[in-house]
Amino acid sequence: MSDPTVSVIVPFFNSERWLERSLRSLIDQSLPNIEIIVVDDGSKDGSAGVISKLCEEYQRTKIQFIQLKENAGVHEARLAGLKIASAPWIGFLDADDIAHPQMFEKLTSAASKYGSDIVVCGVRRVDQNRRFLSEKFGVNRSYHVDRDVFKRFCSFEFGTGTLWNKIFKREIICQYSDLHFPWRQDTNEDLILNIACFLDARSVSVIKDSLYEYVDNASSATSNLSQVESYVDIYRAFAIAVDMFVGRKDGVLEQICSMYRERLSWKSSCVNDVSLLRAYDYKLKEASDLVSKKSLVALAMLASHPESPSHSLGGILRLLVQKIRIKLQSYVRLIGKM
Repeated sequence: MSDPTVSVIVPFFNSERWLERSLRSLIDQSLPNIEIIVVDDGSKDGSAGVISKLCEEYQRTKIQFIQLKENAGVHEARLAGLKIASAPWIGFLDADDIAHPQMFEKLTSAASKYGSDIVVCGVRRVDQNRRFLSEKFGVNRSYHVDRDVFKRFCSFEFGTGTLWNKIFKREIICQYSDLHFPWRQDTNEDLILNIACFLDARSVSVIKDSLYEYVDNASSATSNLSQVESYVDIYRAFAIAVDMFVGRKDGVLEQICSMYRERLSWKSSCVNDVSLLRAYDYKLKEASDLVSKKSLVALAMLASHPESPSHSLGGILRLLVQKIRIKLQSYVRLIGKM
């Protein structure tokens, strides 16, 4: 095999049921010379046997297999993959999701065309039988951004901060292969690594094609989080982001606080009974202490409530148009399957 064009990192933990389907979606990519880096995060099931089977079956495919001795969490598993990635472009796949056959060919083509540091594609939410449910992230047209990249990232213009619907230039992401957190962060961890990359990125391309299938898995960690647990995890991720990135550039504190304030307002993390937070006193205090050491004003910024653009008539109309567009896209796809 010649030098790979893209290294795709696939972290997993006890994913025997879905792992083979996900990896075959990488093996069958239209782009040749993909390096697949599979990181076993201390699995106790038969996942390792799935990897051995595929390595034997596809000996011409470059599959790197890392086995961590203990379950360290998805972020540490990804970092282990970054350390050995050799391609000029880095991508990710979750072990129960599926990449469209042309995903990495189209992403790298856009990167080459526009000289991008990061390329983002659309995401379809599907059930476990790959039946279409909705558009998780999508745009009407492909476009390129080379101004206000981090500000636009913090306004969620490029999606909610997931790693797996993107490719990153090697120089942008591999410098963070030692970006260890002060505690284990099993959810909202990918947004933190994205913050690091988008802070450095000078240009981003977004393509309209939905090339990633996010499988709605009821047994996943994020699916099983309560709203209170989600709030706590996001707050702790905010603390890490402030500690690691505030001071890097002018305006970063304000933008990070604005982004996490918006994220905490989403229904999935709204806490109606604040007394429930008492059970998480230690975790919340640990996070607050970390923020206070770096920037005490960050806590005040996070708690502030500036007037939202969505309160204006124009903002309301934009939200309605966006919701109608997503609904129409879902109906068109469903009709096409009939």
